[in-house]
Amino acid sequence: MGWGNKEKRNEKIVTDSSGEGAGRSVKRYAAFFWSFLVSAAGGMMLGWWEYEFHPSNGQLWMVPCGLILFFTPVFICFAVLVSDACSTSEDPRRPVKQSEDLVQDPERGC
Repeated sequence: MGWGNKEKRNEKIVTDSSGEGAGRSVKRYAAFFWSFLVSAAGGMMLGWWEYEFHPSNGQLWMVPCGLILFFTPVFICFAVLVSDACSTSEDPRRPVKQSEDLVQDPERGC
């Protein structure tokens, strides 16, 4: 393998990654849409229980299921946003250096 082959492969990676960016945003919007639908289903389940079963305290299983459906997408979206904001790596394929690699240890002889 010569240097020319590596350059061609790097160019191919660059063109592929620019095409993936549009696909990622579509996937994010799809994930947001499905999260919204799940949360709305949980809210509707809680509303239905409030309207139909709350006076008699019947069908109590609907309350925890509705709460789980309602709040789980909120927690997941929050976790993804915080993870994305705290990410230090620009390229997700490139590993982030560990602090052990950055500090020189006199015992190791580094």
